[in-house]
Amino acid sequence: MVSFKSTLLNATLAITAALPLAAAGLFTSTGSAQAAALVGDLSFGGGSNNATLKTNSLTFNTPNTFAIDTSSSTGSFTAFTQGTIGNILSFAPTSATNPFLDLGTNAATIADNLNTFAVTSATYTLTQVTPNLVSINVITDGFFKSMLGDISQGQGIFTLQAKGTLADVTADLNTGVTATYSGLYFTSVPEPAALLGLGAVGAVMVMSRRRKSFAQ
Repeated sequence: MVSFKSTLLNATLAITAALPLAAAGLFTSTGSAQAAALVGDLSFGGGSNNATLKTNSLTFNTPNTFAIDTSSSTGSFTAFTQGTIGNILSFAPTSATNPFLDLGTNAATIADNLNTFAVTSATYTLTQVTPNLVSINVITDGFFKSMLGDISQGQGIFTLQAKGTLADVTADLNTGVTATYSGLYFTSVPEPAALLGLGAVGAVMVMSRRRKSFAQ
């Protein structure tokens, strides 16, 4: 009995010590991954950049390149100054030219399939903002991929302005509405609660290994 109590006490102490170590190891690993992945906000477009929205597609007109607003961008995206953009071939179901965005600093790096964003889903909304102006918001979900291959979840919003009433613009989508656009993309990172949950899982794995050791 004394031997059993001693073994149980040692196991309990080992598990208690393993919890913060497992969590710390996981946080360190996650932090390293985030350092390599693309994170932050990306702002671009405006000026002469224009796109044509139809009922079920979005085409970025030639040249399909854009300048990045480095003063508004944050995080990893401050390293880029320009990019290329593909097309949304269909909204329902979503089909797009991927990589949808290719970021870089010159003509070669914006066409190298490195530092990219791929679309996984897309939709759009029309909103009457004034009696004769409609705001079109195109929302894309997907993921960024850094030149090292690290992945970060992301979402983007394109804004286009069209003259007319909501009914007029909706009808015009059958043949296509062409307007200048601006874009804002941003990345998301794991919630602290999710990291804690993963840390707990790691601790349970450590506990399981300890039990096997005591059994032997």
